[in-house]
Amino acid sequence: MAVWRGLKIGFTIIGTTIGAGFASGREMWEFFTSYGRDSQYSLSLAMVLFFVTVTIVLWMSAKPGISNYYGILRKLMGKRLASIFDILTMLYLLSMSIVMFAGSGATFSEWNFSYAFGVFFIALMVFLVLLFDVDGLMSIQSFIIPILTGVLLFVYIKFLTGDYEGAQTILGNGYVSWPSGITYAALNVVPLIAVVSTLGKELRSKKEIWVSSIVSTGGLALIAILMNSSLLKAGHEIGLYEIPLFALLKGYPTAMIVVVSVILWFAIYTTALSGVYGIVSRISSWFKSPNWLISLVLILIMIPLSNFGFSTLVAVLYPIYGVLNLFVLALIILYPISYKTER
Repeated sequence: MAVWRGLKIGFTIIGTTIGAGFASGREMWEFFTSYGRDSQYSLSLAMVLFFVTVTIVLWMSAKPGISNYYGILRKLMGKRLASIFDILTMLYLLSMSIVMFAGSGATFSEWNFSYAFGVFFIALMVFLVLLFDVDGLMSIQSFIIPILTGVLLFVYIKFLTGDYEGAQTILGNGYVSWPSGITYAALNVVPLIAVVSTLGKELRSKKEIWVSSIVSTGGLALIAILMNSSLLKAGHEIGLYEIPLFALLKGYPTAMIVVVSVILWFAIYTTALSGVYGIVSRISSWFKSPNWLISLVLILIMIPLSNFGFSTLVAVLYPIYGVLNLFVLALIILYPISYKTER
């Protein structure tokens, strides 16, 4: 039972992190593969930092009184600073979720459905799952993530073991790659806290914390290493594709491309689901309304916002998020030391 709970939490963490940017290969290309063969070292650094972060946040979340990300922020930085970061985190999760809604609309447009239908479909799916609160979140992630992971691993292994008549392997661009490992780990820290902080009440033992950390980090590391190796093998031809993953599917039948497209939508969906749940869990501490009602109101607000361009919003908020993420990552890593000092 403990192992199964640990697996479910681990899958939920993967679903929070994997996102459309990760699954499509775009994040991997930008943060790692473009640096060449040395990217494997920075990728390993990112996975180590991810493991440390997940383990510490799970450990903190299992303590009494933690029900959402604000409890974690307060422990990390004190009440006054946590109040500021609370607002920034809320904006981060809101903008991320809205972009995922817009991404679903764009995906459905590519499939010759209307943009609005794609937005309403993901909104409905998010709402239906959140009717069951954290149990619904964990159950759907436990179902989707193994399938998503299996399809991605199939594509990468088949590509790496086959003959590919593409460009030569990328050797490197002469830049130091290890800072990108830190940046990438920091990129995921806020949505990670938002979801993991709500899972603490599901933990019954330290064993579950270790199982969750190992499963989530191991799963992501396996996908990331094979993805990076595949993109390195594909070489500079990756630059011709908006979605690098499709460069690995050149020559595949249409049916396989459709399957991968569906998988990418599920990656968008799991990210949106985690983002909305993170916001709902925080708002529910302010109001005594049921979570399903908060979810409904929040989703109804987000639907029209997904029709606007967010380039300005991203341009203003993302630099702030970058500082926020690096700062929070450093505080999480140092927390065990400060915790022992406090005691």
